[in-house]
Amino acid sequence: MNIPLLTWLKANGRRQALPGDKWYLDFAANLWPAVRQSSLFRNCNHDVQEQAVLSLVLYFQDAIAQNGGWKHFTELYRERYGNLLPFYKPEESYADDEINPEDVALVLWSNLARPASERPDDFTLCNPEDERLEALCGMAYDLMDVAFEEAPVNETPSRPWMRGTKELRILPTPPPEILPTPDMNENARRCLEHSGGHPLLYFSDYDELIRFFAKVLGWEGQNILPDLAKEKEFVLFANTKGILLAHDVAAYFRDSHNPQYDESRATTEGYRLFCQPGLCPFDLLRFGMQAGYLSDARFPFHHGKSLLQENWDFVARYYLGEYYEGD
Repeated sequence: MNIPLLTWLKANGRRQALPGDKWYLDFAANLWPAVRQSSLFRNCNHDVQEQAVLSLVLYFQDAIAQNGGWKHFTELYRERYGNLLPFYKPEESYADDEINPEDVALVLWSNLARPASERPDDFTLCNPEDERLEALCGMAYDLMDVAFEEAPVNETPSRPWMRGTKELRILPTPPPEILPTPDMNENARRCLEHSGGHPLLYFSDYDELIRFFAKVLGWEGQNILPDLAKEKEFVLFANTKGILLAHDVAAYFRDSHNPQYDESRATTEGYRLFCQPGLCPFDLLRFGMQAGYLSDARFPFHHGKSLLQENWDFVARYYLGEYYEGD
């Protein structure tokens, strides 16, 4: 099966063909059977399979030319985190100016791990250590390795094509302060005074929450945040920005002040905080990680705890998109 030239040019972000393009399209035709026959992609539609092949060939092209979207992604990642790649710990033989199995695995992972599109909860997880991914990675890498010396150099860099690149461009902002100050937001100050300085407060349901608002914050009236009337398991985060409120997340916070904490749910569901846009304000998510309150969170597969805990900021960037560092 062949990839049309126009599809290849669009993936690269250019209009003019280069002398090496035919070679890479021929290589894509050789790579396609391995992708199509893999159980990871066998039941996927043509477009998904084609995108996986395109990503692998774009990576190969960029690795040969030492420019383009792959180079841009890895430079941003290393600038943010100081190590080579998420999830994978490269061998000593890893070389920036060569192809590497860890790179190929990450490219495949990015085609299978999909952020939410139509609904906040329709994101797709992928285990970066999946044996099927490892097998397909091995086949793709072997094909690249055999063709490495004859692969042409396309001098024109490809566009930023690697999923997650846009999110890596977001500069981190300092976390909000949690110590009371004279000029602090009044609501936040009252919350901290009430809690003895603890920035997180927990409420089992809406009725408990609005009683707190009325008694401690002095909010009057019966129509307080009516959209939340049917929600439960609230976490309130008091800080210099004001107060942040999230619902349906209290069970995941391992905090001695939290009567809503549920270890079983924190273990099996806590990863959703990092993957589901809008579920948890980022400042609360970051504080929970820094304070150790989200230490139970893990992906639902082998080594899921270390994979999430060691890469949580990248995972949040990748899946949350505009909600990462958002207000």
